[in-house]
Amino acid sequence: MSTVGEESPHPPSLRVCMLLHKDVSHDTRVRREAAALAGAGHEVTVVHLPPPDARPEPDELGFGLVPATLRRGRQRLPHAVRLGIEAARLGGRSAGTRPDVIHAHDAAMLLPGLLAARLSGARLVYDSHELATGVPYRRGAWPKVVAATERLGAPRTDAVIAVSDGIATRLNGLYRLRRAATVIRNLPDLPPPGAAPAPDLRRELGVGDAPLVLHQGAVAPGRGGEVLLQALALLPEAQLLFLGAEGAHADALRERSRTLGAAERTHFLEPVAPSALLSHTCQADVGVSLLQDSCENHRLALPNKLFEYLAAGLPVVVSELPEMARLVRERGIGWCANPAEPASVAAALHEALARSGDEEVRARVTRAAAELNWQREKERLLELYAELGEGAGVSAGAGR
Repeated sequence: MSTVGEESPHPPSLRVCMLLHKDVSHDTRVRREAAALAGAGHEVTVVHLPPPDARPEPDELGFGLVPATLRRGRQRLPHAVRLGIEAARLGGRSAGTRPDVIHAHDAAMLLPGLLAARLSGARLVYDSHELATGVPYRRGAWPKVVAATERLGAPRTDAVIAVSDGIATRLNGLYRLRRAATVIRNLPDLPPPGAAPAPDLRRELGVGDAPLVLHQGAVAPGRGGEVLLQALALLPEAQLLFLGAEGAHADALRERSRTLGAAERTHFLEPVAPSALLSHTCQADVGVSLLQDSCENHRLALPNKLFEYLAAGLPVVVSELPEMARLVRERGIGWCANPAEPASVAAALHEALARSGDEEVRARVTRAAAELNWQREKERLLELYAELGEGAGVSAGAGR
């Protein structure tokens, strides 16, 4: 107990090692969390799998990077064998950082995280970026492997992190966790609109003052692009922009827009740099997130783009799914639609566009953006690590 005049002791700083089964360059959640922990005084290293020919990232990241990519003979190995070898390398190199905490990102890193924690005596945090057992695109034996991995690993962790309240509740129910899952949402940490130059999108697209609907981020099956195009066909006054759409599915949507007679009102742009994202986004009238009700993960998801729209000042139209619909209705920041019915989506978009200048709606969006951002959300992460540090009772590297 501190005496009068003495400052209360700060939680000890920790040596944190994060495991990631891909290149950290393109994972904004991992980068945000690593930077937040480093900024709070923890020593953070990310062990990841960059491409064999990747260039080193600049030193000003604030956290260290350790590659675990298998460089020699990788092309000669069966895919499953290479994955196993790289998983072992991730675990071994993580243990080699002499961590106090192993932070395993996603289900693929749970077993390597367990290995590293056992080898090093570190605490283990499991950061679930989705409901891994509720994702539909895993085929063959993978769903069973993922379920078995979580059943084995999740109860043995010291903390579990989830990206929504629904996923946290589901994980709490599935496994006997030592402590209830902590919710840390994917909230943006981006420069505000106008902080970086952006082209005049309306001029560039040739849409003038027409109502502009925005779908931001990658397009893929199950994300509502097809239904959105069918809804656009029912809104002859509106224009639609897919920002960040590329690949085979984007090509399929282009073709579908032609068959619907909406090609002249449908636009596609490549992804833009994070520093300029909101400067692009704010030029639309409404943002759309239309995950289909095709899996439990979608039903419990809170997509990044939803919060990015709010940060750019846009009201939203979202799927009538539990997590998204609750957020939108509680805060009065948009409209919900049945993601399987184009007419329902068109009706929601029509109302959203009709009220795009509504000062009351805009004020609620502004208030939501002021609260739903990374500067506030990261406090949940820092509080969790403060508790882990107090429980460990050691500073980084102590007693090693």
